[in-house]
Amino acid sequence: MAVLTIRVRTFLFMMMILLVAFVLTGTFSLYHFKAENKNYHYERLERKEKAISSHIDYITKAYQGQELSPTQWKIVLGGRMDEIGSIHKLDLGLYHPNGALLARSHVFAASDELFPAWIDLNALTSGSNTRYKVDAIEGFLMGTDKIMAPDNTVELIIRVPYAVDDSVIPEEDYQFLRQLGFIYVLLLFVGIVLALILSNYISRNMSIVGAKLKKVRLNQSNEKLTWRHNDEIGQLIQEYNLMVEKLEKTAVDLAKSERESAWKEMAQQVAHEIKNPLTPMKLTLQMMQREKDVDELQEMSKHLLEEIEGLTSIAEAFSRFAQMPSLRLETHDISYLSNRAVALYSDRGVQFSSEGPVYASVDKEQWSRIIHNLVKNALQSVPADRKPEIMVRVQRAPGKGIVSVIDNGTGVPDEMKERVFEPNFTTKSSGMGLGLAMVRNLIQNFGGTIDFENKRRGAAFTITIPTQQNNLS
Repeated sequence: MAVLTIRVRTFLFMMMILLVAFVLTGTFSLYHFKAENKNYHYERLERKEKAISSHIDYITKAYQGQELSPTQWKIVLGGRMDEIGSIHKLDLGLYHPNGALLARSHVFAASDELFPAWIDLNALTSGSNTRYKVDAIEGFLMGTDKIMAPDNTVELIIRVPYAVDDSVIPEEDYQFLRQLGFIYVLLLFVGIVLALILSNYISRNMSIVGAKLKKVRLNQSNEKLTWRHNDEIGQLIQEYNLMVEKLEKTAVDLAKSERESAWKEMAQQVAHEIKNPLTPMKLTLQMMQREKDVDELQEMSKHLLEEIEGLTSIAEAFSRFAQMPSLRLETHDISYLSNRAVALYSDRGVQFSSEGPVYASVDKEQWSRIIHNLVKNALQSVPADRKPEIMVRVQRAPGKGIVSVIDNGTGVPDEMKERVFEPNFTTKSSGMGLGLAMVRNLIQNFGGTIDFENKRRGAAFTITIPTQQNNLS
């Protein structure tokens, strides 16, 4: 399952906030406009009905308090209802307090269902505190009012239907919503740009920290980061800088510990290697003190000289390993240098192949020393009953050169693979096992690496080294 990056998550989160704000604002605005529209209709109906009530009260003023019957009221009102409806632009109906319909207008052809012949008006006529009320009836607001007689009794009941459509919003409100939508679309585009800038800003700084963390190495100085603000990223960078300081201190302590450990092992190895020939040398000298025969003395002297030569070889080997050569790094064709070194072993089953010039920054003398050492190790790994087949191959890859030394020897036992490049490692009966350790140190000084692997028959040591721009494409 793909994991969204911080950059994408930040962008999506900001977009979600903008969209939620847009939806909530639009929903609230729509609800607000509908509520205002409804209140407008209620207030307009109330004003209309009060005007109609005043009009009818004026017309019937002379007849109020005479307790006219429904028939008499019908005669009094006559055709005045259509006149009143036309003036106020609404249909209306007048009812007797007993609920009987007295008269109605027919200006706007309101349905007869809105003015039934008789309705129960007891709730309205029971007291003066409920003189006016509004009921909602399927697309209409029905306003009901009463005209009071001088003795404070209900004289007439007025019912006025007012057609409304709650789903219809006035054009000015729709115009406002359209303008609001346009503004929000503009804000959405601005928000997208700002979200991209902010998400890139955050992710870029996080990427810088991540890149620096990838480059952190224990055996080299690591660069600290600076940040202007004391925010979350600043705190992260502060922790990174503290980690770098602790890492440098740990690296110093570790290097010191490794040096002490290495010198202890080296001292033990030197003592062991020197002690071995000292015992026979001591015995030889004691025998020489008692020996009278000249020939025998010469034989003993020869043996003593051989042991001394052995001690000299041991001292020279450790001296070469301990010495840090003064490198003269220059750009050389390592293919040419390798071929020149391998040519000395052409009569011993060592072959060379190359894909062409490979230029790298090396010390040419030390490079030849590396190739000689690896070829000698390869030859020495081949059993006496087997014909040596050694291949030194130089290959080119983007930004690097690869040098392989492949033999058909016995390889390296699995239990010893981890110790191949240790100073005192050897699979031979003679030698101090310093060659491969020296080779690795030199290659690391060139900025390269060396690895090995066992083949079906023999082993392969592979050097990878950065190349220079002189390489041919």
